[in-house]
Amino acid sequence: MPRLFGTFGVRGVSNLELTPKLAFELSSALATHLRNRGVVAVGYDNRTSSEMLEHAIVAGLSAGGCDVLRLGMVPTPVLSFAIKHFGCDAGVMITASHNPPEYNGIKFWDSDGAGFQRSRELEVEGIVSNRAWRRAPWNRIGSCRSADALTPYMRAVLAAIQRIKRKLKVVVDCANAAGSVATPALLTRLGCKVVSLNCQLDGRFPGRPAEPSPENLEELAKTVVACGADLGTAHDGDADRTIVVNEAGEVLTGDRVFALVALHHLQGRERPKILTTVATSSVIDDVATKLCGSIVRTRVGEPAIIEHFRKHGGDIGGEENGGVIFFDWTPCRDGILTAAKLVEALAASGMSMSGLDATLPRYHQSKRRIRCPEELKPKVLKALERRFSRYELDRTDGLRVSFEDGWLLLRPSGTEPIFRCFAEARDGKRAEDLAKLGMRELKACVRKLS
Repeated sequence: MPRLFGTFGVRGVSNLELTPKLAFELSSALATHLRNRGVVAVGYDNRTSSEMLEHAIVAGLSAGGCDVLRLGMVPTPVLSFAIKHFGCDAGVMITASHNPPEYNGIKFWDSDGAGFQRSRELEVEGIVSNRAWRRAPWNRIGSCRSADALTPYMRAVLAAIQRIKRKLKVVVDCANAAGSVATPALLTRLGCKVVSLNCQLDGRFPGRPAEPSPENLEELAKTVVACGADLGTAHDGDADRTIVVNEAGEVLTGDRVFALVALHHLQGRERPKILTTVATSSVIDDVATKLCGSIVRTRVGEPAIIEHFRKHGGDIGGEENGGVIFFDWTPCRDGILTAAKLVEALAASGMSMSGLDATLPRYHQSKRRIRCPEELKPKVLKALERRFSRYELDRTDGLRVSFEDGWLLLRPSGTEPIFRCFAEARDGKRAEDLAKLGMRELKACVRKLS
C-alpha cells in the first residue's frame, strides 16, 4: 500500500484517490487509535466533495465508538479553536488547502488544537494498512451532534484585538472559499470598511485558484488600487494563511507578512522566541534582532514547528507561505487572526502599508526546481554536501548554504520527485546568481548519479 500521509495529512483527487471508502477507513482507524472512545470535532471546507467525505468520516468515527461534534463548513483555524473550546479529544478537518478544487484532504488534530505529530499519523496509517480497526458493539456506537464554533471563535478574536481607531479600507479576497464566512465580517466588526472580492462560497473556486500566489492575486491588486484601499488580504482555501497587497497593488511575500505580524504581536515581550523553517527569509532574523529575541529554524512544514514548540516552547511561529501560528492562541496556522493582527498593526503605526513594510530590510528571492527521482535524493544530497563543504552548512532540512551576502537552500521535496532550490540576498542580481549556482550544482549531481 502506498504511503497515505504526506507533509500534513492525506490528500488526493476526490473520488479517485481520496474516496468515501478511504475516508471511512481513516476515521475508523482514528477511532481505534483513540481506543474507541472520546469526542472528535469534524469540520470541512466548501469543496464540492467535502460534505460527501464528512458523511463517511462521521460514520467511521461513530462505528468506532467515538462521539462526533459536527461543526459543518468552517475554516481550519476555527476547527483548531473549537477542539479546545469544546474540550474535544481530537479533530478532523476535511480540506486540501491551496490545491485545485478537484483535490481534497483529511487532516487529524490533537486535543490541544495542533495537527497530529508524525508518529500518530504513522500509527493511524498502520491501522489502515493492516485493516486492524475495531468496531464498537451496537450499544456503544458513538453519538453525533452539531455545534456552532464560528460564533465563539469570532468573539474570541475580537477580544484579542485592540480597538482600532483608524478607519481602514480593506479589500478581502477569500477565493470563494471557507474564509468567506469569517474574515469580511470580522474586519467589518473591527471598524474597517471592507470590500469583498471572491467571497461568495463556491467550491469550484471560479474567482481565482485557491493558492494566493502573486500571479493569482492580480485582480486583488487592481481592485486595491481602483478602490483606493489601504491594503488587500488574501486567503488560501481553508484560511490558515494570509497574503497581503499594499496600497500600490504590490504583493508582499508571506515571509514579510509573518515578519510584520511577529514584530507587532511580540512588542513588549522579554527576549521572545520565534520559530520558523529553513526556507523562511532572513527578514525574520531582523525582526528577532529588533525585539532582542531569538530565532529557531526547523524542517519545512507546520508539524515541524509545532513539534519544536511542544518540546522547547516559543512565542510565535510561521512559514514563508504566510502561515502564522500564535502559540498563545492555538497551535495552528491562523490566517484570519493574521489578517486582523496586521490591520491592528497598520492602524497603530499611522503609516501606509508600503511605509510599514519599508521599516524592515528588503530581500530578493529566487525559487526554482529540478526533477530528481526519489531513489537518487539521498545520494544527491550527500554529493551537494561535498560540493559546498567549504561554506557554513545547515542540514536541518536538505542543505542550507550560508554566504556573507545571502543563502541558498537545496531541498528534496517530500511529496514530489523534485529538488527545490531557494536563494535569497539583499541584491536581486546576487539572489539570481546564487540560484543559478544552486541549479548548476544540482544538475551536475543528478546527471552524474543517474
